[in-house]
Amino acid sequence: MTANTVFFITGVSGTGKSTIGERVASQLGLVFEEGDSYHPAASVEKMSAGIPLEDADRWDWLTHLNKIAKDHLANNQSAIISCSALKASYRAILCEGMGEGMGEGLTGKLAEEKTSPLAKGVQSNVRFIYLHGSTDTIGQRLKQRQHFFVGDDMLKSQFSTLEVPTKDEAFFVDVTQSVDEVVATCKTFISSVTEAT
Repeated sequence: MTANTVFFITGVSGTGKSTIGERVASQLGLVFEEGDSYHPAASVEKMSAGIPLEDADRWDWLTHLNKIAKDHLANNQSAIISCSALKASYRAILCEGMGEGMGEGLTGKLAEEKTSPLAKGVQSNVRFIYLHGSTDTIGQRLKQRQHFFVGDDMLKSQFSTLEVPTKDEAFFVDVTQSVDEVVATCKTFISSVTEAT
């Protein structure tokens, strides 16, 4: 690999961000970070009780994930980080300081008002991979596994909050495919990015 890049694997809960991220990172020899593991205790408690997080609950968490991404780049490491990144403003915070046009100088609540597209900045050290599927598909997946904070109401809240990125802003992967197919598609994309620059 010739270029260090941070890849955020995004999408609503149940799309397989952690499973896909771990497998892709393992097979490509990259660092994997589980974004949910960095939620503060108060946020985990709210989600465990089925209470959706508000934007104010997310700013510090997103800023911390941005710092983790920058630290990997500073250490000359490519990395994969799982994070729902449901809104454009959330994605802007994750990108801050890692590419022109991707939220430079943007912090905290100021990001909430950001409306300009991220597409201009999807060119340097960060990429988004957007795992997507229908509400029914994701709902069925969640019923087949245990998750420490996602229920039907939480899933509905996530889809309600979701601001789908454009295809200029993220690489789309349909999760109705098998896990192996999703992993292979992500690997091909990541390899194309890291070897192109």
